[in-house]
Amino acid sequence: MPTDKLIMKFDPQTIEHLGIQMYYTLPPVISELVSNSYDADAKIVTVYLYDTSEKRIVVEDNGHGMTYDDINTKFLKIGRNRRQKLNSQVSESGKRHVIGKKGIGKLSFFGIAHSVEVETIRDSKRNAFRLDWQELKSSNENYEPEIIVKDEPTLKPVGTKITLTQITRKTSFDPDNIAYNLAKTFSVFDESDFQTFIVHNGDVHNKIEVKNDLRHKNLEPEFEWIFPLPSETIKMDYEYANRVTGKIISNTNTVPSNINGITLFSRGKLVNEPEFYTDKATSFGYSYLTGWLNIDFIDEWDKDVISTNRKSLNWEDEDTSQLHAYLQLVVKYIYNDQRDKRKHKQIKLISEATNINIEEWQNKLPKHEGKLAKKLVHSILNSEGLPTQKQAELVLFVKDSFQFESFKSFAQDLEDVDNLNSGKLIELFKEWEYIEAREMYKLATGRIQTIKTFENLIDKNGLEVQEIHPFFEKFPWILDPRINMFRHEAQYVKLLKENYKETDLEDTNRRIDFLCTSVANNRFVIEIKRPHHKITKKDIDQAKDYRSFIEDRCNTDPQSPNKVVAYLVGGYISDDRLTKGEIEDQQRIDQVYVKTFSQLLTDAKNYHLEFLQKYEDLEATRK
Repeated sequence: MPTDKLIMKFDPQTIEHLGIQMYYTLPPVISELVSNSYDADAKIVTVYLYDTSEKRIVVEDNGHGMTYDDINTKFLKIGRNRRQKLNSQVSESGKRHVIGKKGIGKLSFFGIAHSVEVETIRDSKRNAFRLDWQELKSSNENYEPEIIVKDEPTLKPVGTKITLTQITRKTSFDPDNIAYNLAKTFSVFDESDFQTFIVHNGDVHNKIEVKNDLRHKNLEPEFEWIFPLPSETIKMDYEYANRVTGKIISNTNTVPSNINGITLFSRGKLVNEPEFYTDKATSFGYSYLTGWLNIDFIDEWDKDVISTNRKSLNWEDEDTSQLHAYLQLVVKYIYNDQRDKRKHKQIKLISEATNINIEEWQNKLPKHEGKLAKKLVHSILNSEGLPTQKQAELVLFVKDSFQFESFKSFAQDLEDVDNLNSGKLIELFKEWEYIEAREMYKLATGRIQTIKTFENLIDKNGLEVQEIHPFFEKFPWILDPRINMFRHEAQYVKLLKENYKETDLEDTNRRIDFLCTSVANNRFVIEIKRPHHKITKKDIDQAKDYRSFIEDRCNTDPQSPNKVVAYLVGGYISDDRLTKGEIEDQQRIDQVYVKTFSQLLTDAKNYHLEFLQKYEDLEATRK
């Protein structure tokens, strides 16, 4: 029955838990609003971000809009599962499978805004109303939004506009980051009848169009696997194998950690963040892999296996466990196929670099020697992270070694070439640095001692400048494996100290000291606190400012690296919501990383587990 009032019926705890706690950062809020527009059959969605004066966000679409009755029975009803209530899996036009399901995404805007105005047009009638967070909290289960316009005749086209004001976020909007996060969350932006744009401060001439490939921008794919895979590829009779679509990429270089792994989408929206679906994905080769797979069939199941925040699936379910088993086999196949493809590519490159036809040389050797030669070359080519030039030197050394009778005698004495151990490999080379295994032993010995020294330094609350800074300069890999050599950038340290005065800080944090270094196309700005210092959002904001300052200076120098990353290291991290949210946001966009000393120690140990194990094995053989 029609009513003169708009009524939202709710459990206050639901609003607080699902509206505020789940959506306290901007990207998921924008994602939910775009999702609603998609389900409303919108062809164009525009996100307007304003932060020049009072912050506001406007999301406008040309979808089918809502009638006054729709607002009451659909939009204002919390927890409405549209798929069950309407017994429909498709949008009103019948052209799209709906993304929304649980009916709680509409609460997302309360995570960042206290006032929401909704204007919608349908059937030549305009309706508008306002939701106020403070009034909603003080009401008792039934909340009556303020009606601005009711069934006003209009000639304007159908659509919906949602305006968020009284925004709690303090920092400026980053339209590129919003576009990137939307591309990570959805896979619908390449559909011919759906476009999403982001406009910052009314600058429509520089609007950003969101496209699927934003999530993998700056990658240099080396190999690709298109799904569904041929049926004979995966040795498992999985009923949905032919309905798993998408692409997995092996990049030329290691991929950023936030996209390292395989992302799962269903009906165009993320349902599982990137991972490898196996605890055995520890090899360095996995760091080159990324991609996405569409598993729309899970939305056809009677049960709901998607987590509320849509970041993961419930893998304990019987059906999802079968999917998990299939994905494990997929990952194993991709990893091995990547290694084989790289091996054949490396053979070609090495043959060109050494002017040796490797296969022809191996085939000309006596059978037993040929097996040994193939074993050695295979070992060299499978050495992950070993540069092509170094591999070429090793292969050339192996070939030259076969000229010596003593080497041939050793080869003839080998009983089982297939089980050639690293100790026998050492005997095959006259120069220690050519042995990958021996290099790992030597490196492990030094790094074990380094990690122990670092632990002692942290335990005694070492001084930043006198002790910790020199340590990081000498052993930068503890901070980030990408930094193997430290080049002190004195000019940037000087700029930072001149522009950020110690007198501007609190007494407990008065000393400002920086480390700056360049690696490849990256520049690192490192701010190190004392081991007993607790990191808060204020510290993170300082690090963001330092990073932005240096990035601005880098952009003026065409010879300077164009990527600037800041590291903030301290003893503890505040457990308040704002600090945690800021840490996640900054890590997601690869700009500021916050680490504790204990995390650095744990990461360093985990990263060098292979080195440690080989070192322990070597020690055991000596006893």
